[in-house]
Amino acid sequence: MAENVIQPHLFPATSEMYQMIRDSLNNSLDSVSKTRQRLETQLRPKLDWASAELRKVLKEMGADISEPSSLSSVLKDIRASNPTFRDLALRFDVATYDLRKKLLWDANMVTAYVTDKAGQTYSTEVRPRFEEVRNRAESRARSVMAQVRELTAKNNADT
Repeated sequence: MAENVIQPHLFPATSEMYQMIRDSLNNSLDSVSKTRQRLETQLRPKLDWASAELRKVLKEMGADISEPSSLSSVLKDIRASNPTFRDLALRFDVATYDLRKKLLWDANMVTAYVTDKAGQTYSTEVRPRFEEVRNRAESRARSVMAQVRELTAKNNADT
């Protein structure tokens, strides 16, 4: 059994190989940690905002969210505050009105931004390429037409 154990003094490259593997794993773990921190710093404000908006909606729906509670108790509070489906629908509409308008506004602004960027990209990158290809095609077509005219004129002169 002792014969199968790798002896470091017999294989000096093994300790270097272990060190390389350890360094590679440490670098990978550092990279993952930095990526996690970057994502957390980017997402944390958005998650906090979404959490605050959910609390507002739940409060307006009639739930008592002053202290952490289970989902069933939140649903019980909402059912107690809204005995009929009509009451529930009306209160839900009122509770989510501001949020829906804000999300619609944000979606419109993102759409406008993306459309503007697409227009700028088209103007700076795509249109010049199209014009270049069109100009090249037109010049080739002119030269081909000139050659056709020369050949027809030469052919007419020979006959």
